[in-house]
Amino acid sequence: MKSLHFRNYFKNYLYDLDDFITIYDKHLHVFNYQKLNKLTDTEIILQMLNKEIVVTGNELKIKQMTKQELLITGNILKVEFNYE
Repeated sequence: MKSLHFRNYFKNYLYDLDDFITIYDKHLHVFNYQKLNKLTDTEIILQMLNKEIVVTGNELKIKQMTKQELLITGNILKVEFNYE
């Protein structure tokens, strides 16, 4: 019986996209952001290639950050997309 490689398939699918976000249990993972426009403990605004992401909540923090990815933690109340 062949095993399913759903995890690898899903990972390859996601990394083929220009950008993506995932939300899980007080965490927001963003891949391929362009710029951090605003950072407070209640609002984080990220510039993506063709949109802006506005994260609102409380106790928001950037837990990890690289040139392409970042991980936001805190009580995330709302995520909005503003398309240019």
